[in-house]
Amino acid sequence: MAFNFHRAAEGIVLANSHRGYSSCAPENTFPAFEAARLAGTHCIEIDIHLTADNQLVVTHDHRIDRVSTGHGFVEQMTYPQLLACDFGVKYHPSFAGTTIPLLADVLRWAVENGMGLIVEVKQRNRHDEFVAALVALLHEHPDALGHIQLLGFNHVLINRVKAQIPQLALQVVTLERYNNQLAAVQQSNAGCVCFEFEFAHIDDLRAYKNAGLGVRMYLHEMKNGMTPLEQYDYKFGCDSRSVIIGWMQAGLIDMLSHDDIPYLQGLIEEAGLRWD
Repeated sequence: MAFNFHRAAEGIVLANSHRGYSSCAPENTFPAFEAARLAGTHCIEIDIHLTADNQLVVTHDHRIDRVSTGHGFVEQMTYPQLLACDFGVKYHPSFAGTTIPLLADVLRWAVENGMGLIVEVKQRNRHDEFVAALVALLHEHPDALGHIQLLGFNHVLINRVKAQIPQLALQVVTLERYNNQLAAVQQSNAGCVCFEFEFAHIDDLRAYKNAGLGVRMYLHEMKNGMTPLEQYDYKFGCDSRSVIIGWMQAGLIDMLSHDDIPYLQGLIEEAGLRWD
């Protein structure tokens, strides 16, 4: 059964954990994915890159230095070289031995556990090889197509994948407000749009929903001891909590994304809605 990413009309907002439950486990690893599932949520955002030997792996940065014991660029390393690096110990010694996941393994896990995946493309170079590898992988795992939305800042690249797999659902990132926001999203063949608070406007959110699109809001990470909403209030001089809760109550947000699942659940419950 395909995963339903768009449930605002049911009074449900998906608590979309950013890189898995990354506030309690190493980001973009199976411990973080399992932690999200055990927290009762069913929707995760992950990031993918292509290795030097054309394997699709799950990690965020172009370099592995921040999150692992290794050094270098993902695309310049083979999968065996990446497997030799520890992707857990930098987060906490209890996660020592954690390895970088293959996208194929994460897709199988998602289907087996009824999870939805927002799969963000981070690839900067070797686009031809990336598209070929992802298309081949999705053909090998046809059941996974109903469990993913392919996300990207590079709308051209993700559309190259969709051109070969028309049933693939796309989600696009918008970090600006265009003169015709809805048209910009629709021209990218997206079924869902991801936005951030700074340039969000209720008219655009209504336009998305009236056009049948899904809507995902990304909340920034904790910084300097401030929650995302506290950061928005400090930066913009507004009451972001009442604004965002109002958007949820109006059925304009299908997914709320952040690193901390209890934080997401609390906001959704504060809006008087259910989370999943």
